[in-house]
Amino acid sequence: MRTVTAIPARMILLLLVWWVLTEGNLSGLAFGLAVVVPVAMVSVYLFPPGARRIRIVPFLLFVLFFLGRSVVAGIDVARRLLSPSLPANPGYLTFDLELPEGGPRWLLANALSLTPGTLSVTLDGARLDLHCLDTRDPVEEEVRAVERRVAGVFGLPADNWREKGGEVG
Repeated sequence: MRTVTAIPARMILLLLVWWVLTEGNLSGLAFGLAVVVPVAMVSVYLFPPGARRIRIVPFLLFVLFFLGRSVVAGIDVARRLLSPSLPANPGYLTFDLELPEGGPRWLLANALSLTPGTLSVTLDGARLDLHCLDTRDPVEEEVRAVERRVAGVFGLPADNWREKGGEVG
């Protein structure tokens, strides 16, 4: 039953994205529908709906949080590029994630990849490898802050994961 409801939900989301990308111009709606229907069906096949549901208000707050962090990080990257000394210490860092498998880990890895200065390289089980522009920055604090926000999006209790042996209840 989740698949039946997931396809229309994803279609609506994809149509909304299409509408934004076309700046509200309705002349491309027919083509958008022709693309959105198969994409929604393929997305459900590749990424079947999970047991965890995204909570709308925390998700919208996450989007605002993400956009704010992206602007700050983008300014930081620009500052580094325009600086004559180019303060950077690139490298890889590995983190053990507390989020459960599936959507929560994927959202975290992708959100970190879209934030300037970090790029998710490998997500293997609970291990996330990040390439960082500067490994001296407080990257772990950033990862944990985003991880807590993602937990809120899925309604997961972030405070007691370790106490339950990694299980979220």
